[in-house]
Amino acid sequence: MVWICVGIAATAVVLASIIVFALYRFGLLSAYHPMKKAKDDQIKIACVGDSITYGCMVKNWRKNNYPTVLGKTLGDEYCVNNFGYTNRTAIKSADFPLVNEKIYKQSLDFAPNIVFILLGTNDSKANNWDKDKFIKDYGEIIDSYLQLKSSPKLYMIIPPPVFEIGGKVLYKLRKDVIENEICPAVEFIANSKGIELIDMRELFDGRKELFSDGVHPNAQGCKIFAKKIFDVLRYNTI
Repeated sequence: MVWICVGIAATAVVLASIIVFALYRFGLLSAYHPMKKAKDDQIKIACVGDSITYGCMVKNWRKNNYPTVLGKTLGDEYCVNNFGYTNRTAIKSADFPLVNEKIYKQSLDFAPNIVFILLGTNDSKANNWDKDKFIKDYGEIIDSYLQLKSSPKLYMIIPPPVFEIGGKVLYKLRKDVIENEICPAVEFIANSKGIELIDMRELFDGRKELFSDGVHPNAQGCKIFAKKIFDVLRYNTI
């Protein structure tokens, strides 16, 4: 009987390990954030956002999420950290507000020199969406970075398109709200605060093959995502 119990326990440990590994490999452990410590001479970049930033559903997540790809492309002069968190919203009264999370405070404490922020996709859910709250709350998030002593350069990212899988967009996201209300609202916030925009819509428009589930860019999509940001940085530093 003892050996049977030991065998069952060992099997359970092996199965649990396999499950955890699978979740990790595909970016489904969004509470896990390995952070790099910046050297004194490095330019610090904070990539802030939701699961698109984190790299959810990206095969070989740690290698292929867009902040990691960006960091490798930029080289040793930069320290790039991923502050994305699955399901998070800009709206404070929504189901999972980013500002309630430890990772948000960590992104501020990082004292970044450059911030790329992408929010809005999860705000499109029917139980979340409120245009006035979105503009107000997202604007306050932007202000929290602008007020840092590090005086970072900010870039707001217009969300990429979402695609239907099996006749619907997954995760209760609303394609029409993202396209017709959220994207224009992001543009409005950026223009009102003098923040530079990075528009991912045209880059991914009609390219469903670059998404793992119609919402999250796959490994190839993350490379394209990172290259777009790299090109923006390169243009602004010439």
